[in-house]
Amino acid sequence: MGRPMGLDRRALLKAAFAGGITATGFPLPAALPARAQFRAFPFSLGIAAGEPSSDGFVIWTRLAVDPLGTRGGMTAAPVEVSFEVADDPGMARVIRSGAATARIELAHSVHVEIDGLEPARDYFYRFRAGNAESAVGRARTLPAAGAEVAQIRFASAGCQQWEGGFYTAWRSIAEEHFDFVFHYGDYIYEYRAVTGDRDNPLPRAMPADFGTCYTLTDYRRRYALYKTDADLQAAHASCPFLPSFDDHEVANDWAADTDPRDTPPEAFLFRRAAAFQAWYEHMPVRRVMIPRGPDMLAYRLFRCGGLADIAVLDTRQYRSKQPCGGGFKSDCRDADGEARTMLGDRQERWLADILRGSAATWQVLAQQVLFSPLNWRSFGWIEPSGDAPHRMDAWDGATAARDRVVAMLRAARTPNPVVLSGDVHIDLALEIGRDANDPQSPCVGVEFLTTSVSSGGDGTAGVKNDDAIYADNPHLKYVGNRRGYTRHVVTPRRWQADLRAAARISTKDAQVSTRKSFVVEAGRPGLAEA
Repeated sequence: MGRPMGLDRRALLKAAFAGGITATGFPLPAALPARAQFRAFPFSLGIAAGEPSSDGFVIWTRLAVDPLGTRGGMTAAPVEVSFEVADDPGMARVIRSGAATARIELAHSVHVEIDGLEPARDYFYRFRAGNAESAVGRARTLPAAGAEVAQIRFASAGCQQWEGGFYTAWRSIAEEHFDFVFHYGDYIYEYRAVTGDRDNPLPRAMPADFGTCYTLTDYRRRYALYKTDADLQAAHASCPFLPSFDDHEVANDWAADTDPRDTPPEAFLFRRAAAFQAWYEHMPVRRVMIPRGPDMLAYRLFRCGGLADIAVLDTRQYRSKQPCGGGFKSDCRDADGEARTMLGDRQERWLADILRGSAATWQVLAQQVLFSPLNWRSFGWIEPSGDAPHRMDAWDGATAARDRVVAMLRAARTPNPVVLSGDVHIDLALEIGRDANDPQSPCVGVEFLTTSVSSGGDGTAGVKNDDAIYADNPHLKYVGNRRGYTRHVVTPRRWQADLRAAARISTKDAQVSTRKSFVVEAGRPGLAEA
């Protein structure tokens, strides 16, 4: 028999997930929340704030007495979780309080949306459940719309593979008390557990029973493991996050309804639905981002007064499949196809509207993968790409899509575009030319690609073949191969990006220092060393 008319595979998936059916196929129990007494500390995964606005933010926690156990060691019963928000770190002046229900359907996670607060100021929060109390976290509201803002300070970070090393960058970020953190993605990695070898052991290993993530339970356990890290917990407690996702939250190099394994879309979409649900359960994001089966609205706008508009983009759900089989390629004509996209038609129109309507000094495209063209021919220490210099998973795999975004910037007369990206585990500082094929074309914006937190191991103090790398890429002003984050200090007159890196991550407590700083002067596109 044929497929019922008017009902496609995506509609079937949405119906299954929206109908309250669990992964096991049984209906979910209904019960009233109870005050629990816990056999172990239930806030083992920490607390977090996110999605700041000028009058509020989201606060998050997930109850788990046995983080890596079945259902986090929790029963199926819903649990009442109370919360408090204060305007002092000692929690003496509580200005908001209430209760939420942690349910098994969302892995006993809680997302509380706080509003009605004052703009551009610090607040503090905590949770209680039964006989347990969480740590105190700090959140900060954004400046009011159109307000004059002297400065914002934020970090960009991502790519935090557990086995790669310790989260030294997150410890340093926690100490900086930023206004917020943009997490560009790869919060987890979906790969099976590996331990390295006797001569080259990994700094730390996942439990041996961690296979490749496919099911909701797999993804939940993976997030739980990562969130047990004390340095990551400290970073989340220090300021709100703007979370995004890239590929490893689902599967390496996935694109829309496909993955590199050529899994049938109807099967891959179930995996994507499980991955998205687990991502939502572990991120401090708003209800509007609750997945509908395999779909989730992840692109959104954050306005920092009249200083900066930050558009967080989604370069995975709507993109074209990587051309020419993906990987690194040379002379891939399919990459230049006019119909190819990274954002999809609707998101492109949304971005164009945002840029046209922006009155801010700085327009920020916060996204996941390298935007600028790059010749990888001399990056032999990353991947043997001498005869295949272009990376198809980045915007080089959809050149017409990149041209359309640059055209948007020009049409909107965007004064100061800044692109933030990640994914490739190195630091890159680049100037964006009006014509990607002409190195001499005028600069229209800049890009800061942030290195990994831990993926790729310690890295190196220097970069092999750097002379050849710069010769191949005249718009590239810096490449670095350590692990860390980028600190952004933004004022009405200039943007300073400090590339912060750890001396090593294979051992704990290494020193973090600024390896290079760049400045962009407002109204003068281009990079200068600070």
